Amino acid sequence: MRIVLDTDLGMGAPGSDIDDGFALALALAEPGVVVEVVTTVGGNSDVETSTRLTRDLLAVLGRTDVPVVTGAPAVDDAAEEIVRRVRAEPGELTIVAIGPLTNLARALALDPEVARDVREVVVMGGVFLGQTNVAAMPGEYNFWCDPAAAQAVLDSGAPLRLVGLDVTRQVRLTRADADALAGAGEFGRVAAAATHGWIDFQERVKPHEEIEQGSCALHDPLAVAVVTRPDLVTWKPAHVAVETQGRVTRGVAVADLLMWADPPTPNCLIATDVDADAFRAVFLGRIAGLP
Repeated sequence: MRIVLDTDLGMGAPGSDIDDGFALALALAEPGVVVEVVTTVGGNSDVETSTRLTRDLLAVLGRTDVPVVTGAPAVDDAAEEIVRRVRAEPGELTIVAIGPLTNLARALALDPEVARDVREVVVMGGVFLGQTNVAAMPGEYNFWCDPAAAQAVLDSGAPLRLVGLDVTRQVRLTRADADALAGAGEFGRVAAAATHGWIDFQERVKPHEEIEQGSCALHDPLAVAVVTRPDLVTWKPAHVAVETQGRVTRGVAVADLLMWADPPTPNCLIATDVDADAFRAVFLGRIAGLP
């Protein structure tokens, strides 16, 4: 499977999420995936920092051959790259978007036919069967950062699969996992230190959120994994809309599960359950094999 990985990678920046770095590593380690290009977007950090950290991580992984293109909000280079590659090879490229959807929305604005020519778009974003229960960030982070972009992607007609917090919060990396990775090559050492740092940060800022004590979620790696292993999660068709104007509900995704008579037309598949043990086996096995 040939993919464009669109990311707000933050692994390596103090106090920044690490799952995007693991997602990049997993994409490169997965035999069934070829990473054609990495496009960067502002989110976990500013886009220039994400671009630098992505190149740094690719160097650690021995993959400086993978091109990196900077995107929103600084420039439209990433959006233009997405348009160029997808339109040149209709039906061949899958976009895996694991940051705010600004680059993809800009690409669709530049050329709406991207929605027709992309093989599929897999998004890490949203929460559909629950809520964040955090007033300061009512929507899942990627949707909350740019809700208008998320809605534009949902309106585009592109084939979409959405992997949200309903499932990603169930797949965890523990401190013991980090310790085991520390002995598995250069990336393992870097990733182990980053994992302990991120868990420390989460425990400090979320002291009363039980699930965040002693482990961290692997949101973005699950989105990468389902590209070749869609069976890891349970999928349901849905019509999803994102709140862009709400005073207290910015970025909240409303999922109609098509249960009533005369339902709206589905615009995506959403992940509603996950085989966490199977995912962990895939993830840890692939990551352990990295140099």
